[in-house]
Amino acid sequence: MKTVYVVCATGIATSTMLRLKVEQFLEERGIQARVLQYRVTEISPERLDADVILATTDIPPEFEDKTTVINGISLITGIGQSETLEQLAQTLEEKNKGD
Repeated sequence: MKTVYVVCATGIATSTMLRLKVEQFLEERGIQARVLQYRVTEISPERLDADVILATTDIPPEFEDKTTVINGISLITGIGQSETLEQLAQTLEEKNKGD
């Protein structure tokens, strides 16, 4: 099963809202994935276990060498939300093909 990290600056309200949206979207699409929420200071590139990071804050560049990082601001503003969710779905589907 693939893993999605939902990351924001504080790991409280924003990441909770995003986690719920992402879980609902993935369920509706029939995509199985664990969705975990973190604040940016809790994650480390050395201990990364995510297939995708969906972030509403800046993620240090060293993470992009380890996994796909998607900007999740649209899930807060609603502008471009569908495109972001489609990007997430396509990324997870591509990674499932590689397994």
